[in-house]
Amino acid sequence: MHKFAKKPALMSIILALIVIFVSCPQGLNAAQNDEAETPTATLDADGHLVQFKRDIAPILRKHCLECHGPDDAKNDFRVDDRDIMLDYIEPGDASESTLYVDYMTTDDEDMLMPPKSHGGPCSVTDLALIQVWINEGANWPEDVTVSEKSVPVKAVPPATLSVPERVWFAQGFLHPATVHFPIALFTLGAGFVVLGWKWPALGMQIPLACLLLGALSSIAATLMGWALAPELGYGSSWSILDWGKEVDAHRWSAVVVTLFSSMLAIIALVAAKKDSAKLTNLWKVGLLVCAGMVGAVGHQGGEMSYGKDFYPRALRILTGAQAEPEPSTSDAEPAAEKTSAVLKRHGHQEQDASETQAKTALPSAAQSRNT
Repeated sequence: MHKFAKKPALMSIILALIVIFVSCPQGLNAAQNDEAETPTATLDADGHLVQFKRDIAPILRKHCLECHGPDDAKNDFRVDDRDIMLDYIEPGDASESTLYVDYMTTDDEDMLMPPKSHGGPCSVTDLALIQVWINEGANWPEDVTVSEKSVPVKAVPPATLSVPERVWFAQGFLHPATVHFPIALFTLGAGFVVLGWKWPALGMQIPLACLLLGALSSIAATLMGWALAPELGYGSSWSILDWGKEVDAHRWSAVVVTLFSSMLAIIALVAAKKDSAKLTNLWKVGLLVCAGMVGAVGHQGGEMSYGKDFYPRALRILTGAQAEPEPSTSDAEPAAEKTSAVLKRHGHQEQDASETQAKTALPSAAQSRNT
């Protein structure tokens, strides 16, 4: 081959070497920068494995901020409000924290947050981080925020509803007020039925009035509850087969009480018209049963609003069965052992699989998350 024919190939090789020489220092610098950005300390200044700003805030931004942020706070709950969030958390005990137990790890799809329609539940890694964060004391520095000023305001066009639909959903907001009427009326009526055994004059007119008014108010309260359900994030499923869901059990239990009390009201009116002692005794006994039923439904509604531990906690306060004081730990105790001690003091002796799962999740906590 002529020596001049070799020049194009030689020039190509030279250019390739120049490109590699120029790009390599940049690649090395980028790798060094990435290595420099990776945190080298496993624990923070307080000896915590999980840090709110680095590990928890990105999870809340990714999964929760869209529906519970400054632009759209459903049910008036905001994950970027430190005080509101801590009201749902028991620092040092994830198993007693409403946020973690009743919403993030529940089997009830109607209570699960984030819902499956929004990518829920959270991954095992995210749940492990949140669990450890709570068990370590739920430390949330006051200067750390979840929402950012750069979060765009969502322009959601208002839904076009017909006049009957607007009336239906608007009247649902009266449910919290009207739901107490049937509970009080049935309970009051049942009380006067009992008093009527001693003083017959008290066992007729007042219980009859309470039954009639209670039946009417139970119809209104049940309809309002169905209308309010979508606003509270429970949906409006009419499936009668899924009694395993707490919200459906509450809905249909209320329907049963409404139908039962309405039937008793009709029997009471017939008994009054025919002056039938047999029918009178029937609706009075039914009113006693109805008072117990509406009390159970109201109790369930209270648990849905305030958490399953709401009433048991009142009982513990009444009986003085408070939690035992925590033993003090030595300042010289290693930070890792302190974390283990916190978990054990609150009854969190994890199974081997759970420990492996949590330990697997923790190394990723050292890396900054991108939202």
